[in-house]
Amino acid sequence: MKKLLYTLLLVTISTTTFAQTAEKILDNVSNLYKNQKSYYIKFKSDLNNKETNTKDNYGGEVYVKGDKYNLTIAKLDIRQIYDGNKLYTISSDNQEVTVTKPEKDSEELFTPTKVLDIYKDGYTLSLDKKSGNTQYIKLVPQKKSDIKYILVGVNTKNNHLVELTQMSNNNTSTTLTVEKQVDDVIIPSSLLNFNKKFYKNYYISEI
Repeated sequence: MKKLLYTLLLVTISTTTFAQTAEKILDNVSNLYKNQKSYYIKFKSDLNNKETNTKDNYGGEVYVKGDKYNLTIAKLDIRQIYDGNKLYTISSDNQEVTVTKPEKDSEELFTPTKVLDIYKDGYTLSLDKKSGNTQYIKLVPQKKSDIKYILVGVNTKNNHLVELTQMSNNNTSTTLTVEKQVDDVIIPSSLLNFNKKFYKNYYISEI
């Protein structure tokens, strides 16, 4: 009986320690991006469902300075400029600019910090596989969800986000991979502010 209790206690302590370690790793990554003056990230995204033989992929890049950012995904005709107050979503195909004023925690906004903070709430965390300096953390929803699990890869040497995979219950996986990251990059102010003179022929809609 004593041996059984000792074993259960050991398992409980080990599980708690792993969870704290996983949370600490995500905290380190989130804090790095929050405290970074500026950075540039080039990424790619791959969607795959083997059952339906569905595949898709695209690449993109984002410049971030404080609360401001400039995001471009050419294949999806997406370009967003957030100046810290208003979000400008630009469609070159439709020659249209949609202007919104989102809250700071709005899902409209996209940064690595935003992505990580969302996933840290409402999920059970655990350490998963490790490959070199990359530690993977598995996040399982605590409530009923369309998401089966999320796998976040983190470089524990520099606290950079390496990879993020979301597996849905319909066995569709979406993987975002960071191909390049440059910290403390000089970003021209023109990239982080919307200038109407460059969009004279565009229809501008403010919501």
